Amino acid sequence: MRAKVLAIGLVLFSGSSSGARSAPVGTRFGPLTLLDGNWELNLARTHYGRGVDRRRREGFTCGPRGERVHCIIRSVRADGRAVVGEFAATLDGAAAPVSGIAEVDEVRLSESSDSVLDGTFGWHGRPVFGYRALRSEDGRSLMIVSVDPITRVALTTVVVYDRR
Repeated sequence: MRAKVLAIGLVLFSGSSSGARSAPVGTRFGPLTLLDGNWELNLARTHYGRGVDRRRREGFTCGPRGERVHCIIRSVRADGRAVVGEFAATLDGAAAPVSGIAEVDEVRLSESSDSVLDGTFGWHGRPVFGYRALRSEDGRSLMIVSVDPITRVALTTVVVYDRR
């Protein structure tokens, strides 16, 4: 399951970044988060833990869509497979559907502080993997650290993205 931790770049997904920017703010167009923007994987600064589905390249774009944060992730895995994942989630921890990522069908996003965004991805209602996202003070890089989806204890994968 930890092999999916980077599917969102996230996305997808604890650590500290000196001067992490306080970003989640609302606008009349919807929520803005530290995920907002166009991001490209920086392989030189990324560290994968064991069992992770490694990437050749990956990029994602996030921005407000109504009261949700909408993200599209485009990834090419080490074996050449292309993956395109997408979700639109609120920041209140409510489950939102995810499409395009194997063994993941929902995401829950929440603000754990004004400078950290937590994400938990699930499959049929069960947590599969988690992450914490922190953005640099200058806004030019985003660090996503894998965490245990239940305890939120930091794991070994740290993925870094640069703003495009």
